[in-house]
Amino acid sequence: MQKLPPLNSLRYFMVAAQTMSFKRAAEQLFVTQAAISQHIKTLEQFLDRKLFVRGTRNVQLTHDGMLLLPDIEKGFKAFYQAMDKLSLDENPHSLNITATESFSSRWLVPNLNSFTSAHPELSVRLQPTNLLCQFKDNDLDVAIRFGKGLYPDLESHFIAHDKYCLVAHPSLVTKEWQPAQIPLLPMLEENSADMLQAWQVFFERYQLDGKALKRALQTDDSTLTILEAALAGQGMAMLRYSLIYQQLAKNQLVKVLNFEHACDFNYYLVAPEHHFKRTKIIAFENWLKRECQAFQTEDMLTQANSVFME
Repeated sequence: MQKLPPLNSLRYFMVAAQTMSFKRAAEQLFVTQAAISQHIKTLEQFLDRKLFVRGTRNVQLTHDGMLLLPDIEKGFKAFYQAMDKLSLDENPHSLNITATESFSSRWLVPNLNSFTSAHPELSVRLQPTNLLCQFKDNDLDVAIRFGKGLYPDLESHFIAHDKYCLVAHPSLVTKEWQPAQIPLLPMLEENSADMLQAWQVFFERYQLDGKALKRALQTDDSTLTILEAALAGQGMAMLRYSLIYQQLAKNQLVKVLNFEHACDFNYYLVAPEHHFKRTKIIAFENWLKRECQAFQTEDMLTQANSVFME
């Protein structure tokens, strides 16, 4: 029998090739970047061929690496399919979901009653977390993730688009507001890449020096904190429409300068491929897509309050 390289080396190679980054591969596999590098070095020594051209910030596949990747992907897909044949739903009456903390508390929990009422045979367990929970070695059924739908070894089903809106408490702004008055409002800022990009688009549109604006509050990965601060009248915030459309309709928040910016990320339902064949997952996906239409239809958009129309 022909000798094969270590299975982990092949797996680490596959994920690094798919992400074109040793760093991102390490994050997805929950290992160190050094471990990724060492396993790939082991594989290259075994094959006596270079598989990557290593750059300062990223890597590129060599010709040999490009030849190897498709067959490695097919091999691992076959492994997973073989395991799937033995993987039955041992808890058909329990639905275990994970979602981000903000989406869980501001949208999913307030709307979940309509799903549980329609499916009384199911007991729902929700894990609100901003961490990417792993499906292996636990009883997780499905995840709702806000991203680009690219998750190795998992299937992603598109659920909904979203957008950022600049909002504030109605006590802070009036209909007479002009763009020049923006520096009077302190910022409530979450330091996530997509949200910071929305702020940058806003600064450029109104020719503002973002560094000169006052930061009343800054957080890392805590949309809920920023939202609560906005509702308390502490400043203006860039928030996802899906989390605040009801507060806009109730005039608890208002749009500032009617600013909106489409999110680079979308909502996806994510799980191993065979999970989507389960009756409970099919029912949950159909319900989720139907309910999420509430924050995407033009009727709902026109109902939102605006302080200043451009």
